[in-house]
Amino acid sequence: MPSPYATVGESHEELWFERSNYIATHIASMCYETPGAQIAVFFIATYHVLRWNTSAKRRLFWLFFLFLLTATATINLACSIKFNQSAWIDERNYPGGPYEFLVEQQSRPILTLGNTASILGSFFADGILLYRVMVLWNFMWYIIIPPTLFYIVCVILSILTVVQIADPTFANIVNLALPVWVILMIINIVLSAMIAIRILILRRDVQSGLGTEYAKPYAMIASLVVEAALPFTILSIILLVLFGGKNTAQNLFVPLLVQVECLSPSLIILRVIVRGSPRNKRPDEASNIKFAPRLPAGTESSLTNVSEKQDKRDDHLSVSIKSVDDSLPTQI
Repeated sequence: MPSPYATVGESHEELWFERSNYIATHIASMCYETPGAQIAVFFIATYHVLRWNTSAKRRLFWLFFLFLLTATATINLACSIKFNQSAWIDERNYPGGPYEFLVEQQSRPILTLGNTASILGSFFADGILLYRVMVLWNFMWYIIIPPTLFYIVCVILSILTVVQIADPTFANIVNLALPVWVILMIINIVLSAMIAIRILILRRDVQSGLGTEYAKPYAMIASLVVEAALPFTILSIILLVLFGGKNTAQNLFVPLLVQVECLSPSLIILRVIVRGSPRNKRPDEASNIKFAPRLPAGTESSLTNVSEKQDKRDDHLSVSIKSVDDSLPTQI
């Protein structure tokens, strides 16, 4: 039974638009405030970075990176809350009501600031992924140029989208929102896949040359990358489908997507530091040393040839191991 105090003069679609904007901010707030979410991960990760057994320069870098991610997520959420406060409380007598306010006041400075913060969050999160791709693939130009160009295009389009939203005179030129969401989704998936594939390739080489025990850290890092990319990928696909169909439910996922994108790198940082550097988790070589029985006569020469071939293979393998080993403590 409808309430006798129900809003009158607004269609169901208009009310659903208002509700979706209102609920979306609360969903993003839950991702930000609840235990295990943005603010909690920030303080826990900061604590472990400060206790991390590494150089002061590296600790300072990751502390600054954590702060930037959390700051952009905080600014974006705070601006959304303030904008909703203006629509339903401070300026409730706006001509046409909150619905018209939400539609017509998208160019307000407070909302422009929030959109800018979300772009900066994407810039930092995808930028660190791109850098790890460069390191793990040994800066091979034919590998790193395509994602780098893709990243630059994404940044440019994101900036243009904010300008378009902030300046209504650009609204009728071309709608950049859909291309930006598509590129944001693709670049995150592609960079994460490139990192995971490279680590799995190196894991295969290590496993064939040194054994399964030595290859376990590489599988752990690959799983961290995939786990971190999965929530953002799922939300991006949902949002893209809703956005393409012009479904009002898209409003529910936009603020949440910003929080998740800023949260994922922080979770990887926390998990890698808590588990410790993978290079320190390799089995103790001394404990695995065993004396072999005496060899039959005539086998020494054949074993020498095998050993020389294996030495050449190990020399080639060590290059790959070193490239990923140097990056493992910062593969976050």
